[in-house]
Amino acid sequence: MGNNNVFEWLRLVQCLGCGSPRIWEVLERFDDVTGACSMLEDKILRKNFLTEQEQKNADRTTSGQLEELAGYCDTHDISILTFDDERYPNLLRSIYNPPALLFCRGDMNCLMYDYSISIVGTRKPSDYSVKITKALVKDLCGFGITIVSGFAVGIDIAANLSAVQNGGSTIAVLGCGLDWDYPRENTRYRGEIEAHGLFVSEYYPQAPATNYSFPARNRILSGLSLGTVVIEAALKSGALITANAALNQGRDIFTVAPHDLFDRRYSGNAGLIRDGAICLCGVKDIVYEYYENYGHKIPSANLFMDLNGNAEDDDAYRSADRIDPSDEMNPSDEPEPGYDPSGLEGDEAEVYRLLKEAGKAVQADELAALCGLDISDLLMTLTDLELEGAVKSSAGHSYEAM
Repeated sequence: MGNNNVFEWLRLVQCLGCGSPRIWEVLERFDDVTGACSMLEDKILRKNFLTEQEQKNADRTTSGQLEELAGYCDTHDISILTFDDERYPNLLRSIYNPPALLFCRGDMNCLMYDYSISIVGTRKPSDYSVKITKALVKDLCGFGITIVSGFAVGIDIAANLSAVQNGGSTIAVLGCGLDWDYPRENTRYRGEIEAHGLFVSEYYPQAPATNYSFPARNRILSGLSLGTVVIEAALKSGALITANAALNQGRDIFTVAPHDLFDRRYSGNAGLIRDGAICLCGVKDIVYEYYENYGHKIPSANLFMDLNGNAEDDDAYRSADRIDPSDEMNPSDEPEPGYDPSGLEGDEAEVYRLLKEAGKAVQADELAALCGLDISDLLMTLTDLELEGAVKSSAGHSYEAM
């Protein structure tokens, strides 16, 4: 694919709007993007196809602007993936109003695997939901499934990081440009995900986040995947927007059973189950759904073998492989190696030291008094430590060192 093709797609997006369905309405009238761009440059012809605002955009768009954008991407390790590029994901290509362009940074091989699942949820998850996310992602990665999520605080970053930490493949779909610092809380994880996964966005690299950009982003998040898992969602959760996008795209929706049926934080989950979503009780509820078409892509682990290497029948599955957050879904008889805290510093190092010295679970408010941190700052520090595998949480907001 040559640069001229990239410039044509950039010009089309610049004139008609990022993420606008108008791109596809215009392209339907022409053989390809080259024909559409020829129309953009013909001031008489384009009156038959463009609105007044779109014609003004065409006048304002210069080759110099497009060259500057392409040059910026080239010097900042950003790949521009056009809709007609052979690397463009087939799953995403098939949705209504797919992104005409994707700006990508990281391991482009992540887009080569169409055996992918999106995981979404609230920005303020319960301890139960975080454990479920980490456990589920660990098992999905074991089956060679790519994890797609949105890099937001909460469930999203837990999913993206867990995939990386378990040697899996992950795609983080942003609702802003790749070089826009959002969310700030997750900036520290960018390098880790870029090294082992991929960031994608349909927005120009320095485009800010807006109220509109995240709902628009969600169609890409669900479109990259065979199915979407909702971990935790209240009635007005943004995760339900992704679930609705998946439904409109003809994709599967899975949801975790509520930790407490009367807990409003899970009212969205309950509604999805009522409306026909697949109630997720274990990783095989996902894997079995796609085994017929994707079984050949599952690595050496065999779905139908138990831990002793014996054939497992379907009845056995019905009473096994249930999600159990207390043992991360797949318990091991061998003890895990102790956590190495040498990389911790600042508040994280101090909190870990206090928990290690206590030698038992400590209530969050008691720990806040010991370390002198505000409770909100402490809980954020504890969440970071839990994602790093340094601490584990128990019921009643108590924590202990690993």
